[in-house]
Amino acid sequence: MKDIRDIFFSSIAKFFKKDKKLKILTNDADVFALQKLRGHKRFIDVGVAEQNLINISAGLSKNNFKSIVYGFCTFLTFRCYEQIRFNIASMKSNVKIVGIGPGFSFPNDGPTHHGIHDLYVMYLIPEMEIINIGDNSLANIVGKKLFQIKGPTYIRIDKGNLELNKKIKYNLKKGFTYLESQKQKKNLIITTGYFCKQSLEVAKNIKNTSVINFFRFKNFDKKSFIKECLKYKKIFVYDESTLDGGMTNIILKLIKDHCDIKKVKIMCCPDGQLFRYSQNRERIHKLLKIDKKSLEKFIKKYS
Repeated sequence: MKDIRDIFFSSIAKFFKKDKKLKILTNDADVFALQKLRGHKRFIDVGVAEQNLINISAGLSKNNFKSIVYGFCTFLTFRCYEQIRFNIASMKSNVKIVGIGPGFSFPNDGPTHHGIHDLYVMYLIPEMEIINIGDNSLANIVGKKLFQIKGPTYIRIDKGNLELNKKIKYNLKKGFTYLESQKQKKNLIITTGYFCKQSLEVAKNIKNTSVINFFRFKNFDKKSFIKECLKYKKIFVYDESTLDGGMTNIILKLIKDHCDIKKVKIMCCPDGQLFRYSQNRERIHKLLKIDKKSLEKFIKKYS
């Protein structure tokens, strides 16, 4: 089985070979699917110089090139936030920023690599679209349709084999989809990214529990999303990011005028920088009490 990153970047490599106006830039990061492109004059490794990286991509875009920038999500957002806001977003440049390593996907590297705030930081930029990829099917679709998404876009992509073993129908314009839909509208888990797989496993153990993957955060079908939320007695927001760093506040702001906010329960990463190290992502989740078992207990308690 392929790593989710290689599924996405294999499509990018195909675009690169066909489109001479496409440039790929990185901050000394590496992915297997792009290794053969290194050394090409349109592949630019700027090194650990993220502000320059963003400035170069913005300049290329102004000269009618397509730019894809990739690297660790924490470094591509915090180190060069001002450059992204003004040189890319305010100019509405067609630059795609791909952040690898969201959440605790690199659990042994400490808080410098924990992508638990970057999603909402980028969401605060008005012109920036945000897409969060957490399974192989979505990685394949976004990779193939990347340049159908107009304007500056931040894409978060996880790591490992995240095949959900389900035929999921993704519609990029809609921005969300059911991973599990039950006839009895009792419990709804709204999640994103890596937690999609965890949520599906939990839903198998609790009757009448549906799961929505919320993956696009700006230009999506808001009316349909609210309509689905209104159908359920309880809504559980399950997010690997912090309350103020991920999708949770986006959802709460969206539904607060339409749903009884008391029926919404939240399980997300607690605030604080975590100086604990592990080779196992699930151990970090367990430590923070946001693992699968904790979610299952949480739903049973409130449903």
